[in-house]
Amino acid sequence: MIDVIASVNWISLLVLSITLLLFKALVKISYKVNWTFVILISMVMGGVIGIVFASEGNTYLVWLDLIGQVYVNLITALVAPVVLISVISGFITLNDKEKMKNIGVKSVVWLLLSAVGAIVVTMLVGVITGIGKGGGAVFADIAAVTDTTVNAYKDMGTSLNEVLLGLFPTNVIKDLSEDNVVAIIVMAVSVAVAYVSISSEEGEETLSSFKNLVEAVKKIIFRILSYIIDCTPFAVLCLMATSASRLFSDKDAVVQLLLLLVAIFGVCFFQTYVFNGLLLKFVAKVNPLEFFKKTFDAQVTAFTTQSSVGSLPITIDRLVKKVGVDEEVANFTAPLGTTIGMPGCTSVWPVLLAIFYMNATGMNWGFGDYLILGFMALILAMGSAGVPGIGVVSAVALFSAVDLPIAAVVLLMPINNMSDMARTLLNVVTANVTATVVARKTGLLDDEIFNTEEEIKEAN
Repeated sequence: MIDVIASVNWISLLVLSITLLLFKALVKISYKVNWTFVILISMVMGGVIGIVFASEGNTYLVWLDLIGQVYVNLITALVAPVVLISVISGFITLNDKEKMKNIGVKSVVWLLLSAVGAIVVTMLVGVITGIGKGGGAVFADIAAVTDTTVNAYKDMGTSLNEVLLGLFPTNVIKDLSEDNVVAIIVMAVSVAVAYVSISSEEGEETLSSFKNLVEAVKKIIFRILSYIIDCTPFAVLCLMATSASRLFSDKDAVVQLLLLLVAIFGVCFFQTYVFNGLLLKFVAKVNPLEFFKKTFDAQVTAFTTQSSVGSLPITIDRLVKKVGVDEEVANFTAPLGTTIGMPGCTSVWPVLLAIFYMNATGMNWGFGDYLILGFMALILAMGSAGVPGIGVVSAVALFSAVDLPIAAVVLLMPINNMSDMARTLLNVVTANVTATVVARKTGLLDDEIFNTEEEIKEAN
């Protein structure tokens, strides 16, 4: 009996008890302040718990980690059905082939333009700050990186033809189960195009049963989603606690690569809020502050879960209900933005790593070298779809493309997970902003919804 009692992790149970009390406090707070502040408060609570109870292997936060991962799993489980049914519903409601094409082209163009902006800003920051100079010690042990490790990283790479091939579905069930977002979009658009063709030839009433089924399934899925979204503050608290704890326990790695980490966060935040803010103001013609306020919970979900795809259900919900982006745009452009563009992972991260290595090792690059670096990063932005672990893969691919040692990527991996918070935030916000820009350009942005006061609860 004594052995059983001694084996219990009492501190983890104490942390769980404190967290449950904080959950109760959040419920009470939610009746007095708006949703944005509830999320902010939960982030602060989680950060404090994570720092106070930081431990080796997060052993004191094991229950919080479990709660956070359950939330991530639930949200991720809804990705495939939400994207599939939403794209089909949006386009069959639109019932217009030309408008489908217009939305698709504009979405790709604006996503890639955002990637170009991120590449340019990242290069300017890298060159002006000289990031990496004096940091040769980071790569002092590069010769010690084994061939086995380097080859393992090489195997993570994917050739361009494989990436392009992966855009198209080979097994419907497999692609749905693996959340292959582009393949799911291709399937959904194919169904929608077939629907539009048949309805134009034989009359829409011929397929009325199918349309009613799609709309019914959509209502059920989004009702389930609303239940999960209500749990977001609790999940954010748990996820933030585990992230803060890991950050604290990895302090040695943070000290060694602090400047690079700060630079990545700085560029990502600049792109997220300044660059995208300008697009919102002058292209989408909406108030940037209000936009960021209305989509704040989607941003927090991206930051804490570090999953662009996992953030999709909340992203789509907020774009439609709070920003006023029509469903056909939100359901198409936002998912597309998790696979094409991805500026945080395909532009900022690999480019800044390359410049850091170049400066640390005293390499002298000219304008042509930077031009090639930027061009290769843009190729990655166009071909990042369907590749798991895109942050690591993009870094390996870019280093290989510009003849830099893959072993250097291995030595820079200690900051991968920490920087992924800011990178994912940028990816998700860019997709949201692109959807809003495309909606404005196609006349599918409802200003009345956007201008509705956030304080007005849906229940009212």
